[in-house]
Amino acid sequence: HPPPCREACRGPYHAMDVLARLPPPGPRSVGCAKCCVVFASTGVVFLCIVGNLLKTQPLYILGVEHPSRASNNCFGAAWIYFSIITLSIAVLTYDHVYAAAPARSRRYGAGTPAYGSISYKSAE
Repeated sequence: HPPPCREACRGPYHAMDVLARLPPPGPRSVGCAKCCVVFASTGVVFLCIVGNLLKTQPLYILGVEHPSRASNNCFGAAWIYFSIITLSIAVLTYDHVYAAAPARSRRYGAGTPAYGSISYKSAE
């Protein structure tokens, strides 16, 4: 008997098969990813500066009752922005790899008629 993980890997949901079936990211998602990389990078830098300022010299920022808690919140928000950067770079990388892949591996939408086409109807 083979181990159950080997049978699962041979099934229809093998990781490489799933990745090969994914459609390419559209131009809107690639543009959004580029925009998110720029703005999230700026947010990470700004939040790290403010968090460091709250940690080392909290007198320069007025109106903060608990500077250590505010500093931790700034660093936590910077990590969230960093995860957005990572996700956006993954989308851009996938788009770059998908564009370099041979056309025969692009199976999304193959064999379906174009919108408004009547080629799928039988002849009357």
